[in-house]
Amino acid sequence: MEERLNNNSLNGYYGTFNNCREQGLVLKVYEKQNELNIWACQCRISDDIMIVLGNQNNINNNNMFDDESFEKAKYFNFGDYDSAVDFVYKQIKYMFKDKLNKEKHFKFDTYKSIDDIRRIKDDAKDLDYQDYFELASFYDEDEKYSCDLIILNGKMGLRYNKQDKNDLENLTFEEYDVNLENEITLMLDMQQGLEKFIYDELGYSITMDAKIKI
Repeated sequence: MEERLNNNSLNGYYGTFNNCREQGLVLKVYEKQNELNIWACQCRISDDIMIVLGNQNNINNNNMFDDESFEKAKYFNFGDYDSAVDFVYKQIKYMFKDKLNKEKHFKFDTYKSIDDIRRIKDDAKDLDYQDYFELASFYDEDEKYSCDLIILNGKMGLRYNKQDKNDLENLTFEEYDVNLENEITLMLDMQQGLEKFIYDELGYSITMDAKIKI
């Protein structure tokens, strides 16, 4: 976890807790009025890793979590630290995304000139995907998500994809009015659209995690 949070502008520190049942570490991350407390320890009735999440209202002066946050604890198999760290990092990334100063790696390609894309947009109502396929693409190499500028059912927009090694999964299409002043404005619009989609997907994943016991 320390490696993932290195060189970021997050405020936080570690503490310890012990209530005679569980004992471990609590990571406190905060910014202005937002606070996220993350407790990590071994489950008292098994060898599982237990992760408890809460805010400033769920922690007492002894660094202990309350019953409300304990009831929502997530459990991971003994030794599966990677999954536990992924779960915790996902919470931090969602709550403090503007504070994670992560170097980004992305690829942007256009397959038609800007003039051609403008013309295709004007004629979009009479076209479909098979007429031109992808017009441009933007790929976030860190998050493994991409978006393609396409025509679908007479509308121009972004098709969002999840990439896993050599596999590409088309997720959804969104009509999107991209700025076609030049390639830079197109790239920035596609980047903005993809970043919002990734953030929304992260929020959905967190919501589902809260409903499913691991």
